Amino acid sequence: MRRFGFAILLLALSAAGCGPLTDSEQVGICRLVPQALHPDGTQIREIRVAPVRGEKPAIRIDYAAREPGRPNGAHFATCVFGGTTFERDRLDLTALETDQGAFGQARLLYLKRFWLADAAREVGEAMPLATHDLPRLPHALAYALQQLISAVAVAAIYALLATAYSLIYGLVGRINLAFGEIAALGAYGAIGGVAAAVALGVGDAITGLALAFVLAALISGGWSLLVGGMVIAPLHARHRLGQPILIATAAVALTAQEFMRVTQGSRERWSPAVFNEPIPQVRAADFIVTVTPMQLVVALVGLTAAGAVLFLLGSTRFGRAWRAFADDPLTAELFGIDGKRLLAATFLLAGLLAGLAGWIVAAYYGNVSFSIGASLGLKALVAAVVGGIGSVPGAFLGGLCVALVEATWSAYFAIEARDIVVFSLLIVVFVLRPGGLLGFAGPKPRDV
Repeated sequence: MRRFGFAILLLALSAAGCGPLTDSEQVGICRLVPQALHPDGTQIREIRVAPVRGEKPAIRIDYAAREPGRPNGAHFATCVFGGTTFERDRLDLTALETDQGAFGQARLLYLKRFWLADAAREVGEAMPLATHDLPRLPHALAYALQQLISAVAVAAIYALLATAYSLIYGLVGRINLAFGEIAALGAYGAIGGVAAAVALGVGDAITGLALAFVLAALISGGWSLLVGGMVIAPLHARHRLGQPILIATAAVALTAQEFMRVTQGSRERWSPAVFNEPIPQVRAADFIVTVTPMQLVVALVGLTAAGAVLFLLGSTRFGRAWRAFADDPLTAELFGIDGKRLLAATFLLAGLLAGLAGWIVAAYYGNVSFSIGASLGLKALVAAVVGGIGSVPGAFLGGLCVALVEATWSAYFAIEARDIVVFSLLIVVFVLRPGGLLGFAGPKPRDV
């Protein structure tokens, strides 16, 4: 599973090869340099940004500059930094070379101390993205496309957690309310993986993300097995109703949240942003639709996870056992299916999916706090119900629907009411189609 996750990262980053995979913060610093090289009033237009191979990470920016009273000219600036993504000196500009020659140490020190420090705070990104050759779209369509792209990460998180809910509910007919906190634990594990990469001197971003994924999967998978074996399985064997399991898993969620607050602190934990350099795609006047390599990674990881789970349930021995036990547990056991082992394997799979969701939270957003689990878990539960609780394909569809509703409302209406709208979607589904989009179409849902 760990090698599979690493392969996903490699494939995703290869798919993202349509744009330069550079550290966006290093690019942002390098983009400030041309402003210091030319007099006030110079019109600067970026032509190309590309990484430069060498012992130290470097960024080359090719640009055109039209100084006052002079013709347009082509220039370049190559910025060399002290480290790569997960190294401590990654934002320290150690060398600078331009078309006029290399900067000496005194001149470079003056540039960093009296220009870059202030410009980074006041100007931000000094040069616009190279967008002169982009296809054009109507403004409304371009804005909607950008919101769709922005919803990719949220859709992947909700879909993975909704699938975890559906795997357990489809097997035992009960809901585990602790999956949000299990994903949050996985996110903390991913942040810990990044910290471990820094401690080990691993500067390569792909290796660091792979280590983060391994820790997130191990932590979330272990917690899911623990909750399943020590809480849900005993209660499911003793009680035919689902209320004791709901109450117990809610208590587990509160305990896990408090555990994270005590051990990790109440402040947010952060990791360096990776592969988030915007790649322009289309434009509408001054509005530029962009996509980042990390968004492509998240999309490919989500699609791969969806395909892997559907293949696992549809074409493997585990899947046949899961479907048989979900239809008729007693008959399945009479035919030799070990219910305890199957339940443990299902909890492990659900935990791995929750860990993958936590990894996306840490890698894409770059921060995690002890309280995010409740919101993630509840919205993912809404997604599972919308898709059809107990239906794995429906869980992925429900995650996409909830993410689109959330992104659309945030883009066009007051963001303060976003969560109210998302949770109101649950009421609408219960009224119009209690079984969800791909669930049963009966008059009422199954008991939980």
